[in-house]
Amino acid sequence: MPGHPLSIRAATPADWPTIDAIETAADSLFDAVIELPAGPPRSAMLMLPGFVLVADLVGRPVGFAHVLDFDGRFHLEQLSVHPDAQRLGVGAAMLAAAEAAVRDRGGSVLTLRTFADVPWNAPFYRRHGYRDADLPVALQPLLEAEQRAGLPTAGPRVTLAKQVAQDVVPWPAVSVLPLRDGPDGLEVLVQFRAATMDFAAGAVVFPGGRLDAGEQAVEVPSTHLVAWAATGLPAPGLLAAAAIREVAEECGVLLTAADLLPWDDWVTPPGGGRRFDVAFYLTAARAGQHWRNTTTEAVRADWQRPDDVLAEAARGLLRLMPPTHALLTELAALPDVATALALSPAIVPVLHDSATSRPRQPAPGA
Repeated sequence: MPGHPLSIRAATPADWPTIDAIETAADSLFDAVIELPAGPPRSAMLMLPGFVLVADLVGRPVGFAHVLDFDGRFHLEQLSVHPDAQRLGVGAAMLAAAEAAVRDRGGSVLTLRTFADVPWNAPFYRRHGYRDADLPVALQPLLEAEQRAGLPTAGPRVTLAKQVAQDVVPWPAVSVLPLRDGPDGLEVLVQFRAATMDFAAGAVVFPGGRLDAGEQAVEVPSTHLVAWAATGLPAPGLLAAAAIREVAEECGVLLTAADLLPWDDWVTPPGGGRRFDVAFYLTAARAGQHWRNTTTEAVRADWQRPDDVLAEAARGLLRLMPPTHALLTELAALPDVATALALSPAIVPVLHDSATSRPRQPAPGA
C-alpha cells in the first residue's frame, strides 16, 4: 500500500481492549443498513482455540482478524477494520494474512459466516475468491451461537468458504468400541479426553489412535479382508495390529485379531489440518479382562449406556465428535452384545460427517 506502511502481527493480550474498540467502531457502520444486535465484547472470545492477527497502520492498530480452530478446521469468526482506515486495503491484506496463517497451520479451507447483502460483507469476500458453501458439521455450534446472539433477525446470513491450500491426505487410524451387557442393557467403554489434547480436546471418544509408521501386520480372519475391501484403508493386518496395540496402551487389555469385529469407516472431511481415515471395530469384553484408563490422553474411562452419553451431550454436558455421536446412536438401538456382534454390516466409508445414524446394510453372506 504505497504511502501507508502496514504491518500485520499476532495479537497479544495487551491488544484486547484495542480490538474491542476497533470492532465497536466498525460495527457502527451497520447502523445505516441493518440493526445489528448488541453482543459481548470481542475480548470475551479471544481465548478460544485459534489465532488473532492485528493490522498496524503507521504504528497504530486499525484492524484485526479472529480465526477459530475447530480441531484443525479453521473459521474466520471476525474481520474488522476501523472506519478511519477503510478503503486503504487493510481488510484485503488482513484476509490474505489470515489465509496464509491457515496454510502455515496445515489447513486447506477457510470458512466464514457473514451478512449476504451488506456491501462490505459477503460481496467483499466473494471478490476475494470465497464461494457459497455448507458449514461443516464440526462448526454447526456457530449457527446456534448466531441464533442466541440474534444475528439472523438483522438480515440473511450466508456461509462462504475458500480453498487456500491442497487438502491434507487422511492418515489411517483405528478405534475400538468395547461392549458389555450391563444391568440396564448394552454398555460401551468411552474415554473422556484430556482438555489439553491438540485434537478432540475434552471430547468423549472410544479407545484408538493412528497407525504407526512401523506397524507390524498380524494375521486376521478372512472376514476382515472382506469387510475392509471397499474402503481405502491399509491392509487389514495392519489395522488389526494398530487396534490391538492401542487397546493395550490405553485400556490395559490384550486383544487378538479374532476379538475384533470390523464395524465402520469414517473419513474426516477435507478442509482441516488434521484428517483421519478411521477403521472402527467392535469387541466384546470377556470375563477376566480389566478395562480401565491407562493413557494420559484421557482423564478417565467409564462403561456407559449409549443413551446416557447421548442425553448428556444433548444437554451440553459433554462433547461428541460426529462419528462418536452416530455410532452411539446406532448402539442405543441394540438390546445386547450378542445382537451387535451378529450384525456384521457392510462397510462403506463415510466421506461427510453426519451427526445422526445412517442406514446400514448386512455384509454379503451375513
